[in-house]
Amino acid sequence: MRRMLVHGAIIPPRPVLDAVAAVVRSVAEPVQPVTSEPAPQPRGLLGRVGRHRSAESAADAPAAAATPMLEHVPVDLMLLPITGFGNLTTNDAHRLVEAVREAAAGWAAPTVRFAGGTALDYPGDWSVWAKLEGDVEELMTVGRGVPQSVERLGYFVDRRQFRPMLSVATVTPATTGPFLEQLVGALDAFRGEDWTAEISLTKETFVDGRPETSELERIPLGS
Repeated sequence: MRRMLVHGAIIPPRPVLDAVAAVVRSVAEPVQPVTSEPAPQPRGLLGRVGRHRSAESAADAPAAAATPMLEHVPVDLMLLPITGFGNLTTNDAHRLVEAVREAAAGWAAPTVRFAGGTALDYPGDWSVWAKLEGDVEELMTVGRGVPQSVERLGYFVDRRQFRPMLSVATVTPATTGPFLEQLVGALDAFRGEDWTAEISLTKETFVDGRPETSELERIPLGS
């Protein structure tokens, strides 16, 4: 029986994502001199970058000098993850779709926009994030509600995963504090177009041993 890995996410419209990606790429990466001198450990974003870089071994320093300051998330892969539902059969996936669709009819459709940014937001996080404003509480209701909506089917998934932010890049061993501050500043100055959130259920299947991801179902919010 055919099986698929199913995930839930909020996927913003492509023009909205293109606009955010353009802001990130508008901040030029400075050319960094190679140095072996230890850097001080300031506070704020500078301090977070310092802690990240201090976790790298000295042996990696020559390689880090040639590393880009950011690993950009491809626009095609930008999304706000809700949770994963595991490896499902086709029948189970259809049951899950119907359960989420039924719950989604009772939730308000949030209208949000990208506005602001942050980076290295929590322990173990190496992402640069585009933040949201607007009906964020309503969006959080959706993010919390999707995992709850499938519990009666026996899917007890992680409820803590959803964050109302979009990962647009990750830092590297070469990232400097001033560059990261400039990038977050550009995101802070950005105000995107309004868009209305929907739930996307995606499936990952394997064709000739290679993973292929596609949308299983797009579910609007509200009756």
